[in-house]
Amino acid sequence: MRSFVAIELPEAHVEAIERLQQALGAGRIVQPENLHLTLAFLGEIDAGQLEALDEGLRAIDWAPGPEVVLAGLEIFGSAARPEALVLGVQADPNLDRWHRAVMGAARLAEIDLPRRRFRPHVTLARFGKRASPGDLLRLGRLMAAEGAVKLPAFTPEQVALIQSMLGHGPPRHDVLMRYPDEKSVQFAKT
Repeated sequence: MRSFVAIELPEAHVEAIERLQQALGAGRIVQPENLHLTLAFLGEIDAGQLEALDEGLRAIDWAPGPEVVLAGLEIFGSAARPEALVLGVQADPNLDRWHRAVMGAARLAEIDLPRRRFRPHVTLARFGKRASPGDLLRLGRLMAAEGAVKLPAFTPEQVALIQSMLGHGPPRHDVLMRYPDEKSVQFAKT
């Protein structure tokens, strides 16, 4: 099961991001229902790891929650060969604490994760190996007009354990659990 742990975005933030995506008009736009802030991408995990992860995530002290401020458009890759357009996230010590706690729970569940710097962001659009000149022009215009965008702060009360299913078209994301507050767990055995 391909999965990740993420912060879901408030509806007002999703709507603001959709306006940015419409203004971009280039790349493969991330569907509104798939917009999120990833705390940890877990990759493929089995049922045993999923149950151990659930136990670890339930044990985390989630209070206090971070103040999340989505601000500043960024390009992953280079301006000439963009891989993705993302909305950055201002630094917050509680967001870092949540990330470390989730990573610790994943490692205790024996999920093999690469060690890399946490760079929180929300992906707005992805670009293929070769963005067209028109795509690059539209991307440049959006960066010039909206590059310093800043959305209002929000404080998430939960994180979601999400299954990501790939196929034809955009990925489908299904929330398996939310932490804290979920009282029971029922995972499909794979």
